[in-house]
Amino acid sequence: MKLTDEMKDALMIIGAGGAVVHLTTCSADGKPNTVGERFVAVWKDEYILIADMFAQKTKKNLMENPIGVITIAHPVKGRTWAFRGPTTIFQEGLPPDFEFQGANAKDVLAEWGNWAEKEPPSEVPPDIRPPRLVQRGVIFMKVDEIYSYKADEAGRKIL
Repeated sequence: MKLTDEMKDALMIIGAGGAVVHLTTCSADGKPNTVGERFVAVWKDEYILIADMFAQKTKKNLMENPIGVITIAHPVKGRTWAFRGPTTIFQEGLPPDFEFQGANAKDVLAEWGNWAEKEPPSEVPPDIRPPRLVQRGVIFMKVDEIYSYKADEAGRKIL
């Protein structure tokens, strides 16, 4: 599925470079893990990328169950989405021809393998700035499904 311009804008709203989104993965035995992620980008209108800093539980879950869900809830009314799809982690050392869901890992890493070049840590808001930027790879999702959700005044989810 292709991401709309509005969705791309919402993913890139906070600070100079991106939103805080929540990435949820699930182990083979059904235990979910959700992490807040700051370094987010869109690639070729149908992929969402997140810098892999210390995503050990995420990495373990994706090895067992390669499906992820990324949620965003932006304060602008109507900008609330969940993106679901096959997810993996691209790291240096993969074979040059390694492909996942129509994307070549070498191409993705050439552009996003050093996130600090695109979004220097000085541009990250101080309250969420890591003490030292250490990127291990790129969490890579092919968006297959998009859900929109809203809440009523009491905070209950409505469709």
